Amino acid sequence: MTINSKGYAYSMVWKGRELVRNATGGYSDTGGKTTFNFTTGPTVVEQTKDMIHVAFDSYLATVHYVLFSGLAGHYQYVINNNLGSQGEVRSLYRFDPLQFTWGRTNIKNAPLPSIVDIETGYKVEDETWQRRNGTYVTKYDFSCFVRDLDFHGLYGNNVGAFVIAPSKDYYIGDHLKQELMLHRESSTDDAVLLHMYHGSHYNSEFSNNIPPGKMWGPWLLYVNNGNLKDAAKRMKQEEAAWPYSWLKDADYQNRGKVSGTLVLSDGRPASGAAVFLGDENGWETNNQGTHYQYTTYADDGGSFTFQDVRGQKGYKLLAWANGGKLSDVDNIFNGTMVSFAQKEHVNLGTIEWPIPSREIEWQIGDFDKKTLGFRHGGDPMQHGLSDLCPANLVYSIGVNKASDWCFAQSAQGNWTVIFDRAKYSNRNATLTISFAGYTSQNGYGLGADSYNLPEVIPTGLNVSMNEFLVGQIVSEVATDGALYRSATTSGGYYASRFTISSEMFLLDKPNRLDLTLTQNHRWRGIIWDALKLEWN
Repeated sequence: MTINSKGYAYSMVWKGRELVRNATGGYSDTGGKTTFNFTTGPTVVEQTKDMIHVAFDSYLATVHYVLFSGLAGHYQYVINNNLGSQGEVRSLYRFDPLQFTWGRTNIKNAPLPSIVDIETGYKVEDETWQRRNGTYVTKYDFSCFVRDLDFHGLYGNNVGAFVIAPSKDYYIGDHLKQELMLHRESSTDDAVLLHMYHGSHYNSEFSNNIPPGKMWGPWLLYVNNGNLKDAAKRMKQEEAAWPYSWLKDADYQNRGKVSGTLVLSDGRPASGAAVFLGDENGWETNNQGTHYQYTTYADDGGSFTFQDVRGQKGYKLLAWANGGKLSDVDNIFNGTMVSFAQKEHVNLGTIEWPIPSREIEWQIGDFDKKTLGFRHGGDPMQHGLSDLCPANLVYSIGVNKASDWCFAQSAQGNWTVIFDRAKYSNRNATLTISFAGYTSQNGYGLGADSYNLPEVIPTGLNVSMNEFLVGQIVSEVATDGALYRSATTSGGYYASRFTISSEMFLLDKPNRLDLTLTQNHRWRGIIWDALKLEWN
């Protein structure tokens, strides 16, 4: 591997084969904006007969490379110096496209898109083209949930390169953080292997103020003959070896355990709940990335354990329903602070999760921040799937099932819920509407090179009960890139609650709830999680 002062590994050789050739090579940057131009290095951090550890310094960050004899590939990690506030920080490897022709994640193993399809297609939006046969080619179909990922990489022609990251604690976000893993570079034809440890492709617009000393990694860039079984075997070895004993960093090695049990205020254990350990002052979990984030799921009794948690800072514990036995729980547990304070094991004991006491009239979908159960919910990622969802839909409680509700509401129109005569003449109700994703702005993600855009008007959802307007959901801030970037399961979570007065309900005939999309742009709009009506 040969690295120049601009921060580029412009040559990588494996068994006499040049893997980069005319491609760009490996480097780290802030989402394509600023590359870490090295000012000093390589500095030898440690050297033994079997290993060499070198570092390259830049004003923004220090990039470390660790090479062991007999290992095809290298370990790498990045330490922040002066990045300040950032939305994206990443490392990537751009290889020769003639040698690396296939891409692999935990959910997709397929050839990379053809550069011919890109060059002859019609660009409809951000890195997405329509072929002459009407189908689409987009780099976002090689995305996945980062914390479900075992390894990902590029291979072909008897060679493969894979990123193996046994720990995800330095990754931004929660259980549902999605990221782009690899793609064909449309402008150069490079085969691109990404490590988006601090990425924003599926998030709302955000940035984290990253403290000096924040470490991303280590991870392994593993090179072999393209054998996926061998890469999977290597991944198991890395998992068993993590945290790496060879990394001589006190904060990295200072780790402990956090455990506890969550019980709902109605007495139910928080069975299967998604549990998150993040920033002390954090709230929007999918955007957290200032320090380190840990995720797990509670067992059937509500108990949870986080292993190997960095102990140099405090955390906040949050939790939310992941469907199943908690499918009706729509609120987020938010409030337990965690501090190691010289302890290696923090036992939080039994924690009560307050939930409101209301009578459920009806519910569509499970509260889990996901589309699962709806039509096309959780389908393989593909561009334009929201086109298969109707502009107008009628759903009758007690007649229709969740699979009749479509995963996305994107076309301007009216979705209607019909339900029985009201039970009560003097009780208000609470309507909870939960989005698994929300792209509110017409122009979000549409580059000027795509086509002329109309004025950017946020997507709005009018909520009406029996033709009385209850309220409106509209935001220029709560917008993410999920729907137009091939997501079918989730994006950025967004929830609203409305109080509906008793006078709006009908006692003598069925009631009608209307959800009217007032502004829209194709492939923008709402990704549905669940909705529920309860009597107060």
